[in-house]
Amino acid sequence: MTKPPLLTALAGSLLVTGLAASFALAQGTTRAATQPPRGTHEIALLDISYIFENLTRFKAQMADMRADVEQAEVQVKKERDTIRKLQEQLQGYAAGSPEYKQMEEHLTKRMADLQVQMQLQRKEFLHREAKIYYNVYQEIQQEVNYYATNNGIAAVLRFNGDPVDKEKPDEVLKEINKPVIWYSQSMDITPLILRQLNARYNIPSTTDGRGRPGVPGPY
Repeated sequence: MTKPPLLTALAGSLLVTGLAASFALAQGTTRAATQPPRGTHEIALLDISYIFENLTRFKAQMADMRADVEQAEVQVKKERDTIRKLQEQLQGYAAGSPEYKQMEEHLTKRMADLQVQMQLQRKEFLHREAKIYYNVYQEIQQEVNYYATNNGIAAVLRFNGDPVDKEKPDEVLKEINKPVIWYSQSMDITPLILRQLNARYNIPSTTDGRGRPGVPGPY
């Protein structure tokens, strides 16, 4: 599963990238929630991308950050508009006059300050995004560890459960190169982990994130 781009550019320069590419998510997945009998499998499968796309707390955190990015964009646009007006005023002064030099120095400083501000904001948003991903991934690992320990699972492997669009050559090639060729549906513990993660924050888990019934009861 892939996710749509999470962040926008800050006035064309604050492009928030990096981890978003590593956790690229797709739409259109339906995941049946089935619970494997205790001790049935020594190996389980987990769709990390699906978890990120449907984890309510993660989506809320990213939405908050997106709102802050958009607010920062507004402030940058206002400052750029102000600089543009000052540049127009500069044209009204005689080149080389004291007024011209003073305005030119003022403009140079404001433009330099704006560039520094944009760089600092971009760095702040990148770090904030990385922290969100890291903290949520730690929670996923903790939940997987608890489940695997209590169900006799020796290893949990990452996989992608998205259906392939045969009309898109890139997706077909990706499907052919998947490390998991076939698996029993009962090995997919993704809905179980998602349900428990959402339950940590008292979020109702009546579905598995795609409108399908969730798995009732504890592990």
